Order: sequence, then C-alpha cells, then structure tokens
Amino acid sequence: MLIGVGLDLVEIGRFVKMLNKKDELLVERLLTDKERRDFLALEAPHRQAEWLAGRFAAKEALMKALGLALPRGIGMRDIEVSPDSAGRPCLVLSDAVLRQLEAPISCHLSITHTDTTAAAVVVIEKEARP
Repeated sequence: MLIGVGLDLVEIGRFVKMLNKKDELLVERLLTDKERRDFLALEAPHRQAEWLAGRFAAKEALMKALGLALPRGIGMRDIEVSPDSAGRPCLVLSDAVLRQLEAPISCHLSITHTDTTAAAVVVIEKEARP
C-alpha cells in the first residue's frame, strides 16, 4: 500500500555558497557520521556541493512523503542516505523516525542532478505483514 510520495528540488549553487563560507554547521546538522566521512572523501568542491545538495533533497523528499516536520523531533541526522550493494542510494532511518511510523515501511529513493540542480524522489510503501 502506498503511504506517500515526496519530491524535492534544490539549487546546487546554494550549497556551493555555503561551502565557500566554510559553514561547518551545515555539514554537522545535515549529515550523519558515515555521510560526513563520504562527503570529506570527495576532493572536488563542486562534487561536494552536488553530493550534499542531493543528500539534502533526498532527506527533504522523505520528510514530505511521510508528512513529518522537523519540530516533531526528527532531524536531518535521523535520516541517512547510503548506497546498497549495487551502489543505488537507499534511506536508512533512525529509531526516532521508525517509532513515529505506524507500520513497517519500504522506502524507494532516486537522486539526480544537472550542473545546477539536484532532485530527489521518495516513494514509501507499507510493508506487507506475513
């Protein structure tokens, strides 16, 4: 059963500006520890901004699909974007997020970008119970 669909679109230039200002808090607030290590492993500044914009869009799209807002105790660090065994981006949710859900769910994520824009789509389904 479909629970929700979320879409987010962001300008990569916004993240270039924040990274140029050395906005350490941006990375601290947005990324999990694992994501931060992956981010820091990227050497090209534009690639870092593009990657960060894609992660931000994915997390925003998830929030939209779930109908959750940050004041309900969910932060960006409660959501991790991590590659699966085939390299596809997947969402990993913290216990804080999972506790707010009424049923087990499956999340489907797609992230894309151009030179100037990053976008993400999340589709959430209720998992069938055996």
